[in-house]
Amino acid sequence: MEGLVKPNYTHLEDIQFDIYDSDISYYGGSQYWFPKRFHKLSGCGPVAAANITAYLSQTFPDKYNSLYPYKGIVNKKDFTEHMIDIRKYVKPGFFGLTSVGQFCDNVLDFSKTKGVSLAPHILDDRSASIESAINFINTALSLELPVALLVLKHPIKEFKEYSWHWMTITGLHLNSKDNVYYLSVSTYGEHREINLDLLWNQRRPKDLIGLAYFI
Repeated sequence: MEGLVKPNYTHLEDIQFDIYDSDISYYGGSQYWFPKRFHKLSGCGPVAAANITAYLSQTFPDKYNSLYPYKGIVNKKDFTEHMIDIRKYVKPGFFGLTSVGQFCDNVLDFSKTKGVSLAPHILDDRSASIESAINFINTALSLELPVALLVLKHPIKEFKEYSWHWMTITGLHLNSKDNVYYLSVSTYGEHREINLDLLWNQRRPKDLIGLAYFI
């Protein structure tokens, strides 16, 4: 990571997006909340879109209020309805939603129906360095904007459950002990930590990892 100015990236607070169901709290939505079986299996992309649009609506209501129609504390019932609504636009095919560009186009289609104009920012260059990824993620999080993360394939076994999968990045942290960056992500309604160095630097040329945020 030579040439990377690290101190500027260590102070950011994680974006918080809690969803409540009585006394249970979730960290973002879960694809397993979809009522239909196929949607449960292929719903990670729509959930990432639902996370981001609901968060924008709640955090920046002057600009994005209509992206999420439910008011007050975000609850599982309302958020599930939001997931179902957004899946009409962010619609995976038989093999899922495997294009960051398509994901962004679909989110824009949804936002237009709500009278909101969004501008996507994308990083899906297979040759992009980890420095580029860190700078991209940090730029979004510095603006309090969550980042959609797509991991298609990865050779490391510990990332098996994150392969062919969309997640929502909510934080970026430098561990001073090992000098490695870690991502905070929302996936399956839970908070997870992912070693960005392993994720980015141990991928093969054929493996796609894509990032996107909206402003």
